[in-house]
Amino acid sequence: MHKVTVYQNITQLLIRKNRVDFLLTELTQILEMSNVNITSLHLEHQNPAYVDVQISLDAQELKHLLPTLRRFGYEVLSKHPEDDLEEKLQVNSSYLDKYLSI
Repeated sequence: MHKVTVYQNITQLLIRKNRVDFLLTELTQILEMSNVNITSLHLEHQNPAYVDVQISLDAQELKHLLPTLRRFGYEVLSKHPEDDLEEKLQVNSSYLDKYLSI
């Protein structure tokens, strides 16, 4: 979700990871490697099994950041136009169905 404030464009990103595996230092290193400017970061501990993290970023293309977060075991809960994971899965699934029906 993109939001425009008086000062800048902000992108809200909501991610989730198991509480046992979550390290804030790992998350910030991933964001720094992706050249992301963090505006704010909020941790939510409502469930004992996992941690939800809401991150406000300077608006930018998330095309490369989202797969990187998934590669490190984060689940992306927010929806973004740049996120084409579901589309790729549907295409791959249709190819698999076509292959299996031969």
